[in-house]
Amino acid sequence: MSFKKVVFHTLVLSVCYGHVNAAEWKIEPSLGLSTQYNDNVRMRTEANNPESSIGYTVDPRVNFAAEEQGLWNMSLNARGKLTRFQDIEDADSENVFISFDAVRQTERFVLSLKGSYSDNTNFDTDFDTKNIDSGLFDDKTVRINKSVSPSLRWNSSQSSVVIFSLSATETSYDELGISSSNLRDSKGESATIQAYWQMYEKHTLGYTISYSKNETPDVGFSSDTTVLNLDYTYKLSPQSELKLSVGGRRLDSLTSNVAVACDLEGFGPAPIEEVSNTGVCPDSFLGIPVTPILEDIPGNDDGTVVNLSYSTSSEKISQRFGASRNVIPSSTGGVQELQSASYNFNFTSTERLSSALLLDASETKTISGVDSTNDRSQYRIESSVAYKIDRNWRLSFRYRYIEQNITDIDADSKSNAVFVNLTLNWPKLATTY
Repeated sequence: MSFKKVVFHTLVLSVCYGHVNAAEWKIEPSLGLSTQYNDNVRMRTEANNPESSIGYTVDPRVNFAAEEQGLWNMSLNARGKLTRFQDIEDADSENVFISFDAVRQTERFVLSLKGSYSDNTNFDTDFDTKNIDSGLFDDKTVRINKSVSPSLRWNSSQSSVVIFSLSATETSYDELGISSSNLRDSKGESATIQAYWQMYEKHTLGYTISYSKNETPDVGFSSDTTVLNLDYTYKLSPQSELKLSVGGRRLDSLTSNVAVACDLEGFGPAPIEEVSNTGVCPDSFLGIPVTPILEDIPGNDDGTVVNLSYSTSSEKISQRFGASRNVIPSSTGGVQELQSASYNFNFTSTERLSSALLLDASETKTISGVDSTNDRSQYRIESSVAYKIDRNWRLSFRYRYIEQNITDIDADSKSNAVFVNLTLNWPKLATTY
C-alpha cells in the first residue's frame, strides 16, 4: 500500500473516531412572559368570598447539556417563575425549579443519577409546576422538595433488562404552613427492582418490586410500604403502545406517643372524652392533676396498585391516556391512597399552528395517620392554541378550569383562568471537542 493510501485511511479513521467520540456542550436559554386573569386565585369556596385578579408571570429557563454520543450525557435545567397578582399582594410568588440528570453507558450497563429541587407556593396551580397542596389552604405556604435518585440498568441479553434504583426525598414547609395549615416536614427513601423480557415481537412481560419508608418526625409517624407488580406492554404499532401494571401492596405504619387515655392522679385512668371535649387530656380535671397515657399505635393496610396507560402518535396527532391507583405520603403526616386519570391530546394543524387538550381527575383518601384534612377530589380541564411566530418566538392562548372538593368539610371551590403566553427560545450556544 502506498504512502498516500496509508495517510488517507489514517485520516478517515481519525475523522470517524473523532466524530463518534466528540463531546458537544450546549446552553439553551428561554424566556416566558405570561398574563392571566383568574377568577379565584386562592381556590376559595363561594361562601368564603373568592378573589379575582389579573396576574403577570416572568418565566426564565436555561438548560446546560453535554453529551458524548454512545458514552455519556448530562443536563442541568434551572427555571424561575416570578408571579405578581395586581389585586392580591400576598398571593405573589417566586418559585424555583432545578433538575439534574446524568447518564453513563457501556455495552450492557447504563448508570444514571437524577436530582431535583423545587421551591413553590400552594397558589402555583400550573400543571407542570403544581404544588400538591395547591388550593387546600387560604394562606400562602411555601413547599420545598429535594430528591436524588441513582439507578443501574443491566441489559442482560437482547430481550431482557433488569433495573435497580434508589431514591431519597425530603419535603419541608415554611413556619406559616406548619402553624396554621398542619403541614408537616417529611423524608422518605425507596428501593425498586424492575425486570422485563420481550416474549414476542409485540409483547413484553415483567415485574416490579419496591420498598419505601416515609417518616414525619413532628407527629411521630412512620410507614413502610411494599409493592409487587406484574407489568405488561403491548406494542400495537410503531406509534402506539399499551402498558398495564397490576399488583398488591402492604402498608405497615406506626404512630408514636398517642394519648389513649387520661390518668387522674389517685383515681386511675379515664377515657379522654370523659375529661375533655377537645380530644386532648387537660392539665387538670375538677382540681385533680391529669397526665396523658401514651402508647405507640401500629397499623396496617392492604390494597391493590394499578397503572394503565395508552399512547399513540402520528405526524399531526398525539394522544395519551393514563389511570392509576397508588399510595403517596400525606403532607399532614400520614399516607394517602391516590386515584387519578388523565387524557392528553395534541394536534399540529400546520408547521406553525398547534392545539392541545388536557383532562385530569384525582382523588386522595387518608388510609393511615390521624389527619385527613387534605383529602380532596379535583377535576381539571385545560385547552390551548399555540402559534409559532418564527423560529424563536411562540405565542399561545390557554384556558384552565379547576374544580375541587375538600372531603373533611365538604367544601367546593372552582376557578376559571385565561392565559396569554409569549415564549422566546434563544438559539442554543454549542461547542464540540
